[in-house]
Amino acid sequence: MDVIFNIGMLHYLVLSLLLFMTGLLGVLISRNMLRTVMSVFLMTISVVINFLTFGCYCDRSLENANTMCVFILIIAVVQAIIALVILYKIYRANEYLDAEKIKDKEN
Repeated sequence: MDVIFNIGMLHYLVLSLLLFMTGLLGVLISRNMLRTVMSVFLMTISVVINFLTFGCYCDRSLENANTMCVFILIIAVVQAIIALVILYKIYRANEYLDAEKIKDKEN
């Protein structure tokens, strides 16, 4: 019972693993490109949680982990903005975001 209520490193690593697996499943299964971009962003968030966990519990220097995570999040936000602009242009040209339909249309 003590393991459940005392939040430690294992809890954060399990959360990070669940988020990463959810994102990976979304990338592998989804044909909608918007869902794929959101899944990649979810995987990036899980990596940030992983960095913070190891920075806080192993190094005992939260400043280094926070700095690294801020840079990763800035890169992820820029990546998401660029992907959304590209998806918007694809949607304007095709009226849908289904990857299979776009691939069939090109043939």
